[in-house]
Amino acid sequence: MSDTYVTMKAREALASAQGSRSQALRLLVAWALADEQLMRGLCKPFLPAIAGSAIERIARGSGAPAAPVRSAPAKPGAKRKLSPQVLDAIINRMGQPGAGTMQLGNAPDAPGADDPPQQADALKTLAAAFKQRR
Repeated sequence: MSDTYVTMKAREALASAQGSRSQALRLLVAWALADEQLMRGLCKPFLPAIAGSAIERIARGSGAPAAPVRSAPAKPGAKRKLSPQVLDAIINRMGQPGAGTMQLGNAPDAPGADDPPQQADALKTLAAAFKQRR
């Protein structure tokens, strides 16, 4: 499970694939499926995110309400950024029925006039960030 073992296998895959990254990727994945030590070494850095995703998916699927996400108010004049929790909440809602509709009140959790100002500010900040990227 050491990093050196994973590094060695990645180098071996790249050499076997004669420098082709896509072929080396396929080869390394195939080896990892057959080699538990390699699989653990590759997955270890990502395990907290994978576990968190599984917990979130189960919590949403079982009908348990997700905990409300609140961002700290921004200081006046400071460049505002969305917290990782707010970004996760927005991303989790993307693609869900009713998440992108303008018909307020159809879904029980649809954004509306009762939303706290922090949520509206967070969405405005997100929209501004996407506008700047284009």
